This record gives sequence, structure tokens and C-alpha cells, in this order.
Amino acid sequence: MRIALLLWISGLPVAAQPVDVSNPVGAISIRTTGVGKLIVKASREIGDSQQNDFTISRAEGRIRVLAMPKDGKRVDLDVELPYGLPFTALTRDGAIRIQGLVFKGELSTETGSIEIAAPWRATRLQIFTPNEPATVVIPPKARFSRGPTVSKDQKVWHIKDRLDVEDITYGEIVARGAAIPKITLTELPYPDDAPVKLPWLAPAVLDSILLGTKAQPGATTSSTEQPAQTTDGVAVFRSDVRVVALTVAVTNDKGEPIAALKPSDFEVLEDGVKQNVTYAGAEEVPFNLVIYLDLSGSTKENRKAMVEAARSFIGIARPQDKVAIYALANDQFWVVSRLTADKVALPNYLQFIPRIGGGSPVYDTMVLAYAEELRQKPSERNAIIAITDGVDNQIAGTGNPSSVSFRKLERAAEGLTSLIYPIFLDPFDRVPPPGWAKRAREQLESLASRTGGRLFRARALDDLTPIYPQVAEELRSVYSLSYSPQNQDFNGAWRKITVRVKKPGAKVRTRQGYYAR
Repeated sequence: MRIALLLWISGLPVAAQPVDVSNPVGAISIRTTGVGKLIVKASREIGDSQQNDFTISRAEGRIRVLAMPKDGKRVDLDVELPYGLPFTALTRDGAIRIQGLVFKGELSTETGSIEIAAPWRATRLQIFTPNEPATVVIPPKARFSRGPTVSKDQKVWHIKDRLDVEDITYGEIVARGAAIPKITLTELPYPDDAPVKLPWLAPAVLDSILLGTKAQPGATTSSTEQPAQTTDGVAVFRSDVRVVALTVAVTNDKGEPIAALKPSDFEVLEDGVKQNVTYAGAEEVPFNLVIYLDLSGSTKENRKAMVEAARSFIGIARPQDKVAIYALANDQFWVVSRLTADKVALPNYLQFIPRIGGGSPVYDTMVLAYAEELRQKPSERNAIIAITDGVDNQIAGTGNPSSVSFRKLERAAEGLTSLIYPIFLDPFDRVPPPGWAKRAREQLESLASRTGGRLFRARALDDLTPIYPQVAEELRSVYSLSYSPQNQDFNGAWRKITVRVKKPGAKVRTRQGYYAR
């Protein structure tokens, strides 16, 4: 039998208290997870665990987990930590095992072995011990150095990562031991549920979007079509009928939304062939709204203004809509809050928006913003509201540029199942503006156009007041359409989509097509 205690961590893990885990004679196993709570379990090699085998307390701004059985028997601790919590693990004779994405970990054992499984490109590592362990296991093609070194004026043996200073990483692990018998390092993939993602993940994600190797950004399987009739009169729904979902903005000559349109008001052509629109909905259809905040150094604005802008955009969401908040900060992609319909609790997450700083891998983080949640919802109504100056380091020619090329992102945008609404921060009054600012605006306009969205221009963050009602009006002009393609041969080819509305003066914006996968 194991004894387990749970401690809920409120808010985001990065803002929670550090955790100190101490187990003098037993082993310590720590695993990081996306669950927002601290879970501690105790176990014994022989016999059942006791209620008092360990304690959890708070002192001096830290959470302390201490194993100290009254009978003096050996107890092993298993700890689950939310992502982003700094921790220490201290034992005299026990082994230390770490698994997952670590923000900051300090390990210390006298004679126990050390086992660490982590995504090493994202994790910096240093292990120090007086003498080389009898067994050292390192993943193939790993970037580690090992051998004698000097630490704190003493000659020791060490393992250290060989990452460059410029490499963008998430966490750091430092371990020390007096006589470590064995060190085992294992490679883990970067976890999908991590609240912070690194821009170098974007190229593989973009490739998978273009190749359709995960969520289908074009068509979805549906069993809502007309049923076929069998000889005995029983209706059988075809589960292999594919349905294409479109998000379409419809306005009049003045840019005002055209309401109350029916499926018969729309004409959809796929590769020039007319399709049968089976559904058209607007006001009653929920939106998934992602608010993307560019907090990189190039925005040159203060964090407070970004927080207020996010708060205002939350305010335009309807009761049935879900809202998420993501940010680019410190060269990283941050999930401040995932999609939620709880508009009362959502503003509380704004206190966890990171501070402005770092480079501007805008293209990389835009890919990650789409892939985080919206990509898994291809048949729903999705939009990204991106508050940014659009100046990727590729344009600026400094810092850490995005790994993905804009042209590749532009090509992928044509098939994204999300509108993109850039709120372009353009502080330049002179005509013409600097070349790099003009290029940034043109690229954002291209992304918006290819997804069916629209660019909104603002001089500064404190100039957004007139933008909020414009975006709210824009969202009211958006319809969700669906149709079953006449061509049900989904061979991966690109299919061009044209949408028209049978109303005088109607203007239509939607994505330009999809890959039939």
C-alpha cells in the first residue's frame, strides 16, 4: 500500500513556490506533468507505508517534502510536479530519478545513482562527482562532454551539456554526489502539454501541418450526411463521408456584417465544381479565440498595456465563446491560459503574462500558436488575434530569427482552419515607413488574407480603443460553412475553394483551399 498526499498549486506553475524534497535514506523519483498539483507518494520495499512516513509543509516561501519515518525504516518517495516548479532533491544513500521537462532542478546524493530522462536540446545539465562513476550511459548522438574539470577550486569528474550559449533552452539541472556509482541519461521528446515551447520546435510542426500527419486541417470525417437505405429499410450512416468546414467572413460595401444568411445564400466551388452547402451558422456558433501577445523586445511597449489589451479582447467574447491567451516572450512561446469559456476566471491568468524581453521569432511562435489547440479543432470556428509589430528577427537581421521561412508559413496559411487577425503595431507616421516596417506589415496582411482574416492597424498599444469594436463587429460577420465534396478521393492534392454570396454588394473572405487528406 502507498500513502499519497495531494497539494493543489493555484495559477500557473512558473509562479508557484519552489519544492524541496528530502529523503535521507531512501530514493527520490520526480516526474513533471501538466497537472496543476503536487502529488507525493511514499512506498516501502517491505510492508505498508505509514501515514507519518513523510510530511509536507510551507516555510520561507518554499514547499518542503520530508521523509522521516518514526520507525527508521527506508521509505522511497515518488513526486509529481507541475511544469515550471523549481525543485531540489536531497538524499544520502538513495538513488535520484528525474523524468520530464525540468525548469530548474538541483540534485544531491552521497552514494546513490542518478537517472535523468529529459528532452536534452531544451535542458542544460551539469553533474559533478569526485571520481568517474563505474557506469555511465549516454544517449546516442548526445551532445555531452565528460571528464576531469575544476569546480569550486577542486578537481572533479563531470558531465556537461555541449549546448551553445545562443541555444534557446527551457531548463537546467545541476547534480552533485560524493560517490555516484551510476549515471544514466535518456532522451525524451518535448512534451505536447508543456506550457512553454521553444521556437525550434516550429519547423517540424509546420512540416506536419503541410503533410497532414496529425490533425486534418482540410476535411473531417462525418456521419451526419443523408443515410443510405438497406434492403430491410434500416438507415445506415456512411462513416467514410468527408466534410469540409470553412470559416467565412461576409460583409457589405461598408464593412458591416451581413446577418441571417442561409446555406442557399452561399455558393461554394471546389476546383471550379459547385458544391452543396449543407450548413451555415453565425451567431449561434461558438468561437475559439486565441489572443497572441508579442512581448518580444522589438515591440518596445510595456507589459501593463499588453495586459490591458488582452483584458479588452477577452471582453468582446460572447458567453458561448472560448478564449486562450498565448505570448511570445524571452525567445519562448508561453501558454498563459488554454481555451476556456470561464470569462470570470480568465482575467486572473493575466498576472502570469511574462515580462517583455528576448528576440522576435514571430513566425515560429505563430505556428506554435495555431498548433497548440486550434489545429485539433478543424471543424470549429477559430481565430487568432495577434497583437504584434510583425518584426521577426529574419526581417530585423539581428537576434534569434525564426527557424521557419515566411514563404513556407505563407503557403501553410492557405490551408489553416483559423482566421488570423493581426493587430499591427505601427508607430511610424512618416511616409514611406522604414523598409523593414513595410515588409512586416505586408507579411501580416498576407497571412490574414490567406486565412480569410483582416489586418487592423494601430499606432501603439494605447491606440487600441477603436480597434476592439471593429474586431467584435468582424467576428459577428463570420459564418461557419460545411459541405461534403463531390470528389471523395482524398489523395492529398491541393483543392482551391471559391465562396460567393448571392447578395448584392456582399464581400467574402475565407481560406483559399485545403489539402485533401
